[in-house]
Amino acid sequence: MDDERKPVDLDPKVAMGYLIHAEYGRVAFIVDDLPVIRPLNHVVVDGDIYVYTHRASAFARAVRARPGLPVNYQSDEIGSHSHIGWSVLVKGTATDVSDHPRAVQLGRQVQSWIDRPHDTVIAIRPSEVTGLRLTIAR
Repeated sequence: MDDERKPVDLDPKVAMGYLIHAEYGRVAFIVDDLPVIRPLNHVVVDGDIYVYTHRASAFARAVRARPGLPVNYQSDEIGSHSHIGWSVLVKGTATDVSDHPRAVQLGRQVQSWIDRPHDTVIAIRPSEVTGLRLTIAR
């Protein structure tokens, strides 16, 4: 008999700790009244999530069109066979910070999987952080 999985809520600080060590996540935002979800690599610095993308990307265009764009950012690591792991969801706002003095340094910290020029640094400022860890109920 398989062990039953049990979700355990994470404290927001613990959830951000998981996110700090994650390689990537998914950003969700609205364009033309429709949800858009894009995978992105990120880095967490001083509690904010930074992504480095191309100016022409759907996310960068949406953020430039609406500074302070409401977004959700989600990341997880769940074993395909064990079904044990964690998931973190961040609600917040996104702003283009490419003109910030630290933008180049922040952008270089993001290890992108896509081999194309990146020229836009976007900061996601969390307003709410939730998460859960999937474990085996005993």
